[in-house]
Amino acid sequence: MAQYQSFPGAVGDSRSLDKLKALHLPVLADKSFLDVGCNEGFFCGFAAFQGASRIVGIDRSQLFVERAAARFPQVDFFAQGWDELPDGQFDVILLASALHYADDQAALIRTLVGKLTANGVLVLELGVTHSAEPIWEAVVRGIDRRLFPSMPMLREVLGDYAWKWMGPSIRQDGDPVARQVIHVSRRRPLAYLLMQPPGYGKSSVAGGLFPKAGVPLISGDAEVSAVARGESRASPALVEAIRRDFSPYSIDKAIQRVFAEQLGHELIALLMARAGDGDVAIDVYVPHEQHEVMRAIVADHGRIPVVLDWGRIGEAPLMEEEMERQANAYYLAMLPSDQPGAVAIDWKHAGVVDEVWIERGRLMLRGWAVGSDGRLPDEVSIELGRKTIKADRLERQLRPDVQQALGLPHALVGYRLTIPITADVDLSAVVRKLKVSFDGQATNASNIKVRASQ
Repeated sequence: MAQYQSFPGAVGDSRSLDKLKALHLPVLADKSFLDVGCNEGFFCGFAAFQGASRIVGIDRSQLFVERAAARFPQVDFFAQGWDELPDGQFDVILLASALHYADDQAALIRTLVGKLTANGVLVLELGVTHSAEPIWEAVVRGIDRRLFPSMPMLREVLGDYAWKWMGPSIRQDGDPVARQVIHVSRRRPLAYLLMQPPGYGKSSVAGGLFPKAGVPLISGDAEVSAVARGESRASPALVEAIRRDFSPYSIDKAIQRVFAEQLGHELIALLMARAGDGDVAIDVYVPHEQHEVMRAIVADHGRIPVVLDWGRIGEAPLMEEEMERQANAYYLAMLPSDQPGAVAIDWKHAGVVDEVWIERGRLMLRGWAVGSDGRLPDEVSIELGRKTIKADRLERQLRPDVQQALGLPHALVGYRLTIPITADVDLSAVVRKLKVSFDGQATNASNIKVRASQ
């Protein structure tokens, strides 16, 4: 039988090296590779050269298969046709210069795409006629008469797949039709990701685009709120992270905690579980440093992530901590300059813990304190027995009752402290051991009201 593929020392009719370059193969290292109609195994040998993990070549010719096996003993070659494909899925499947031999070319493409892994690619090298009509054109060759598709027909055949025209292949002597290289993959649904921070108009943008296009829209805020209410199949760790200081007005903070505590994968999985099989849009804030994580997880769920990005609409509000600082400073700045700030009583420091309760896994304290300047001191210390605990947050509050009782020039001497605690804490034991100090001076904790936990 005549030599077809070309090797060093064995020149055949095919310009195999030039064709290899024209195929635009992906990196084959650690990939599985199938060559359908492998001839003497030239392309299987290249897959072995690149370090493919599994390489299979099939051809109807027993002679070609024997020659291929002699050249590349590390490759599995079988004398069989495409009506009996090897078991398993493949990352890369090559069908070069052979599609026109199939009785049903569209069916063969469909079968081969079905043998691809989720991210696999079918590399087609085939003749394409110049007709502007979507037809199968009969072309007389030197030895037979075969059907070749026009490009409009090829577009119809490949309509259910994701595909890219890579360019022309190598023209060989006697070719009646120019050869083209096409890469074909499974069509994967899209996931449109709207991950901007609060205030960027995600919901407005999503609502204006996707319902009109018939693309389901998943709300991250709704999913996080469902977890907080116990209406979602979330792990105890995710529920605890979201419920801690949860507010429907600051869901972004809950999401930041989720990612900080390495629970982002679970939250995204909950969103993807609502996605169905087709395209989907996901409206959920994701911290910028976690965007690549989000993209990777979405891809792992079989979708192509499409990230929508745009600038902020309007001015950003002040951060909560800065707003509190500015507002308190403004309030105190309104004090008359000639009015002393000192308290109108005999002691320099005074303070009380009024209430203690547990709210969403946090110990909450409410009370008031006054320093020698008549203001709430900045430095606070909390002790539980021998253990010193740092407050997550100190929120200043107005206490007009304290202002009136002590004759203070203003009422901004109240506080609300948020303190991390372990689960199943005994509140009565906490009250017995609790000591709260401002600027080193202990407050009165002898008559604390214990409120029911929330």
